[in-house]
Order: sequence, then C-alpha cells, then structure tokens
Amino acid sequence: MNHREYSKINMEKTGILLREKVAEKGYTVKDIQNYLQLSCPQPVYRWFKGKVMPSVDHLLMLSKVLKVHMEDLLVVEEDIEGWDREIDDGKVAYYDIQGQKGIGEKEKFPGTVERLWIYWGKLNTGAA
Repeated sequence: MNHREYSKINMEKTGILLREKVAEKGYTVKDIQNYLQLSCPQPVYRWFKGKVMPSVDHLLMLSKVLKVHMEDLLVVEEDIEGWDREIDDGKVAYYDIQGQKGIGEKEKFPGTVERLWIYWGKLNTGAA
C-alpha cells in the first residue's frame, strides 16, 4: 500500500491567479458575472480575495472562457506524491467515504480514464 500525500489549495494565491488570468484575457468582473449567470458580482470578488473558492461548475466554466485547464487556475501548496495512475488497465484509485474500501484498493472504471484524458487533451487544444 502506497502512502499518499495530498495537495492543498492556497485560496489566497488562487484568488490572485484567477484575477490575473481574468485581467490577462481582458475580462471585467461584470463580464465574468454575466458569463457565469451570477446575480451579483460579490462571489467573483470573494474568489479574487481568496475568501472562498469557485464551485467546480464555476471553475469549469472559468477554464473554458479563459482557455486553460481547471487545475491551471489553482495554486497548489505541495505536490501529490505516489499517485499511480494505471491508465493501461482503466483502473483508478477509489476511496469510499463510508469506509467500505481502503486506501490503495482499486475500483475498475473501464474506459473512463481514457475518455477523461481525451477530453482534457481537447480542452488544452481548444477543441472541446
């Protein structure tokens, strides 16, 4: 069983990065508010200040409008060590929150990992 270390997202630095990426593309807070269909601009300001993180849905939409991977919008404190992606056999690490499977056990998701890599590749090239 491999010991796994998990990364931690630095919210303050992520907020600064988000603000920089938005400005770099020439968008305003109002533009982002409208694109994400937010009723007010406060959530965007809170993201920029590192007070809260965007939801996964909003992070996905931001990645599309900014033309970057979702993970490129996050500032991570430490690297993940020991991550073993077994792409060839379609297995990925599976963690059951109710404790029915332990760390290191695998659950099979045939083809899922390959489809994700293809999708991420399309996002990177702007084809998605």
